[in-house]
Amino acid sequence: MLQTIMQITEQYVMLIAAFCAALIVIIFLSRNKIKNYWLNFKIRRQLNRFGIKQLSNVQWPDGLDHYFNIDRLIMRHDGISLLMYKRFHGKIFCADNIDEWTQMIGQKSYTFANPLNELDYQINTLSEAIPGIPVNGFIYFDHLSEFPKGHPDRVIHYKKTPEELKRNKDDTVQENIASAWEKLLQMKKIM
Repeated sequence: MLQTIMQITEQYVMLIAAFCAALIVIIFLSRNKIKNYWLNFKIRRQLNRFGIKQLSNVQWPDGLDHYFNIDRLIMRHDGISLLMYKRFHGKIFCADNIDEWTQMIGQKSYTFANPLNELDYQINTLSEAIPGIPVNGFIYFDHLSEFPKGHPDRVIHYKKTPEELKRNKDDTVQENIASAWEKLLQMKKIM
């Protein structure tokens, strides 16, 4: 009887050891995917903590009977911020006043229009709807991007967030900002 129990125990130990070894191999082979999932989770959490209130994926009228997409509208205690979210991987070479930015992936380079121009257009359009309210904007690049030569002040990389976007529970929203936010809620069109 004791010998049968020992055999069964040895089988379970071997089965558990085989399972643990397989799990370690799976985790090792999936480590990059696990890291990316973790960083994506951290980025979503960071984005959701900006400002006091937020709206995501807002369709905003451009004044010409069309709409453009605002990734995030953020209410701060002293103004409104627009946030454009860009998922570009590789090295990004950029500056404030150039027409095209460059993305390097390995040995290949790709150019794209300077997104600060579009951001300025969106800021101006939004500012016209809520005159007298401070409106600014930022472009947010996630963990897939690198900026080897630096980036403009209005570009945010996930490792560094401007103080004005950080949420402070002690901040009280100015009355004119709260009423402007309500006006924006009435004018927006959520996708």
